[in-house]
Amino acid sequence: MNLQRLQTRGENHGTAVVGDTSLTLTANGSTDWFHHPADSFRRSDVLSLGTEVAEETFAVAARVSVEFSSPYDAGAIFVQTDEDNWAKLAFEYSAARKPTIVSVVTRTTSDDCDGPNFHREAVWLRVYCDGDTIAFHFSEDGEFWQFLRWFAIPGIRKRPIKVGFGVQSPTGEGSKAHFDHIKITFEKIADLRSGA
Repeated sequence: MNLQRLQTRGENHGTAVVGDTSLTLTANGSTDWFHHPADSFRRSDVLSLGTEVAEETFAVAARVSVEFSSPYDAGAIFVQTDEDNWAKLAFEYSAARKPTIVSVVTRTTSDDCDGPNFHREAVWLRVYCDGDTIAFHFSEDGEFWQFLRWFAIPGIRKRPIKVGFGVQSPTGEGSKAHFDHIKITFEKIADLRSGA
């Protein structure tokens, strides 16, 4: 993935430092990407860097670390078909102030799910799409991938499709996320729960 060609959205909501092999995204305070499932609260005021993928099958992976300070500070990998349909896999500071693997699947409204706590400084995250469905995985070492979630969103078959990286700080005064070991691959995963 050519990081220099990533398109920036939400420049007013943070800053980005783009290297040859890594990204550092800094969120302003009170920034969020979430469509509340019970009321009219809809936020999409985050800094993100993304690109379009034309291939049917792909996976985007990165090692992610976050300077946690306030609940819901996070760095995430996202996939998006349009403004109403998207999903993100995040390394996030939970309401209990614990580093957590969090997934949000939005089909007009957001389905928010906390996964396991993860107490290392950095975690590997991967978003995989086979053309019909999306799978989220995380890893301690970037080799063995633990299955987290499998789903579909409207428009998932259309190409190109948007993928990228974002940072948020909904309740705090800002947060910084670092992404490295970034790669995009195009091989099919035969068994999503195999660790491959």
